[in-house]
Amino acid sequence: MKKPLVPFTLLIFIMLSQGTSGQDTAVTSKVTSSLLKADSITQAVVKQYLDRWENLKIGFYVDVYSVLPFNRNISDTGNLIPFSSNCPVYNQIRLNVAGIEVVYKSDKVRGEVVLQFGDQPNLLKVPDQQFIANIRKANLGVRLWKGLWVDVGYMFSPTGYESSWPVSNEISHVTTGGYFEPGSILGVKVYYIFSPKLMVAIYAANPYTLAYGKNTHWSLWTQIKYSPLQNLSLSLATQMGNQALKDADVDNDLFYSNLYVVYYPIHRLQLVGQLDFACQTNSRMTPNDNKTATMFSGFLQAKYTFNRFIAITTRYEFFNDYDGFLSGIYFYDNKIRGLLMNGFSGGIEFKPTQNLYFRSEYRFLAADQSNNVFFSGTYDYLEAVYLTTGLKF
Repeated sequence: MKKPLVPFTLLIFIMLSQGTSGQDTAVTSKVTSSLLKADSITQAVVKQYLDRWENLKIGFYVDVYSVLPFNRNISDTGNLIPFSSNCPVYNQIRLNVAGIEVVYKSDKVRGEVVLQFGDQPNLLKVPDQQFIANIRKANLGVRLWKGLWVDVGYMFSPTGYESSWPVSNEISHVTTGGYFEPGSILGVKVYYIFSPKLMVAIYAANPYTLAYGKNTHWSLWTQIKYSPLQNLSLSLATQMGNQALKDADVDNDLFYSNLYVVYYPIHRLQLVGQLDFACQTNSRMTPNDNKTATMFSGFLQAKYTFNRFIAITTRYEFFNDYDGFLSGIYFYDNKIRGLLMNGFSGGIEFKPTQNLYFRSEYRFLAADQSNNVFFSGTYDYLEAVYLTTGLKF
């Protein structure tokens, strides 16, 4: 009677062993699955942060300059060059600009903050406005549709080919007309890319510049960029708005139109032409101060690149603000009128790397006879050599 118990005992042992093994396997599978799931989440989070860092770019820029005039009068007590958007001080080695750029751009969101320091941002700023000068750009944007963006904040106005940062120009110093163009503005921008050849933007903003004085009025800007050919592009910008101070008795409605063309007739040759026209109500000289004043300016420029190291650039510029509503009033041959300026510049650039440049430039800038705007009212013209070096990465 005892023998049958042995097989039965073995059978129970085997069943219990199999049951325990199945439970262990299930537990092991759950633990493994949880670990894999946690690892997958960790990888996704890491990838998300890495993708964000890939969309974030940080840049730095430094430009140092020296201006050596040929015709400085010993009675001149100042050292500022009038109508200079950059490189404004002569006979010294100076910091033109030092900038920090933080730019974020993804498929649906973008933003940028650009801070700047040096002679260029502090030009003509009184001490209690210095903090404003240090903000070059600060804006954010959202993509509403494919090719359609809306940006809000401090941004560049669409007016003009030139930049106050020399690195963005072929010639470091900016034209007289460029000095009077609105720089940064505060407002809203709607930007739509119709095709690779056509872009249209509309701005509603307040001019963020001392050239027009402080006001609380909004202006409307439009911009069209069209590239009918691979080697040809055209840009047309307009501005309309009241430029009067907020407590002024009359309005000064400004219409400012800017057209520039960039053309490459051959691979190494770049040609640039720009024309500006402006008119402003209630801005002519007395006794016609209730009438509309006009201004014309522009430049022609040619750049030839010999190789990746050396290039030369020449430029002719003119500026004619007859009633002085932008430039102020001066005396010409016993007559009162606004600023009339013509000038020529030429320079050579050496770039040992893509990020570093050295430039030597000659500039001749002449106002109308007997207005004496240069060197504390002692000369009609400026003749100088500009030396600049910059690093941007």
